[in-house]
Amino acid sequence: MKVVRDLTELERGRPAVLTIGAFDGVHRGHQFLIRQVIERARRLAFDSVIISFDPRPDVVFRPDSRQLTDAGAKARIVGALGPDVLAILPFNRQVAQISAGQFLVSILDHINLAEIWVGADFAFGHNREGDVDFLIRSGAAAGFAVHVVPRERLDETPISSTLVRELVTAGDVTGAARYLGHYAGFSGPVVRGQGRGRALGFPTANIHVPQYQALPATGIYAGYVRLGHERLVSAASVGYNPQFEGHDLTVEAHILDFDRDIYGEELGIEFVQRVREERRFETVQALVDEMHRDIDCVRDILARAEEPGELLLGSD
Repeated sequence: MKVVRDLTELERGRPAVLTIGAFDGVHRGHQFLIRQVIERARRLAFDSVIISFDPRPDVVFRPDSRQLTDAGAKARIVGALGPDVLAILPFNRQVAQISAGQFLVSILDHINLAEIWVGADFAFGHNREGDVDFLIRSGAAAGFAVHVVPRERLDETPISSTLVRELVTAGDVTGAARYLGHYAGFSGPVVRGQGRGRALGFPTANIHVPQYQALPATGIYAGYVRLGHERLVSAASVGYNPQFEGHDLTVEAHILDFDRDIYGEELGIEFVQRVREERRFETVQALVDEMHRDIDCVRDILARAEEPGELLLGSD
């Protein structure tokens, strides 16, 4: 898969089947659409091209907005599906002013567009003027076909990034994974913390959180971490460390049966199930006792856990 950050990095070549979207989380609905594009392109011996944005547009206009996947995570998940080209275009207020017509021209200048596949509620360009009707009219003039794909449902519930973000924010990472088809999580470098976990007998990797990242509700979670090609069992804490009067929100992972120095290394984290809420204990020893119970619970949860979908993300 070729990954680009600007359409000028592409040259018109073989005809292409294309889809465009924010694809936040790359959930089951996104995966279905992207697979349709890939399979259609393979049947026609065309290129499959995916265009997305980072950050997702709402983040630019609403400071309180968050996203499930940044550019790196999106590239990893979409890459597992196998398209020929992924363009993740930087999004800002200046880009938001580009009209749908101007953006379409830039696509046609650099992509030999044969077909475009989109969802029924798709829209792009300034004031979202580039809707399905716009694409159909433009396709009739420029010679490309438009395919509209209905929204996917799971148990009669429409799958959407908004729904998944709400579930993650509420701490229901298990429910979120059903709609995602993979576990919610993120990647970041391991940074130095206060060292309290090691002093208590539970060393943790403090993971730098990407800007705009949607995090689960505070609490303890069973999950996995990805370190290179390894996928390791982990108990993760999302919270403010109230036992020690903490004020900053941190994400820390205690990797079970692991003792290596990984400061500075990139670590991915996947949240499988919430174990309990974050709380302050009467004594530090009471906290330690609870952490032992947490570890037992994490082992039990992950011994029974099943992957939430066909898309396995344990390795790059």
